[in-house]
Amino acid sequence: MEDNGKIIGGAFLLGGVAGAVIALLYAPKSGRETRRDVSRTARRISDEAVDLIEETIEDVNGFARDLKEKASDIVEQGTDLSGRTWKEVVATLEHGQRAIEKRRKRLKKALGI
Repeated sequence: MEDNGKIIGGAFLLGGVAGAVIALLYAPKSGRETRRDVSRTARRISDEAVDLIEETIEDVNGFARDLKEKASDIVEQGTDLSGRTWKEVVATLEHGQRAIEKRRKRLKKALGI
């Protein structure tokens, strides 16, 4: 549920930024002033987007780590998980972490970071 709030917050942030950029482009300022304002705004947006992306990635990685630890605790407590099932759980978690890392790299590349 908290993740949905972050997504919605990110969407509002990006919408606000888009509105600010449009307002700057139609503002009655000289070209130099407008370009300077657009440049500053773009830099600020980029920084905020990177922070949001990194925070989201950290949250997802933390969730994956917690899930992995809990699975390990279950195995240690003598549950009936077989070795094959444990390997599948670990493989799935590792696959998820690789997918997250790939997304992060794509987002950073798209933002030009």
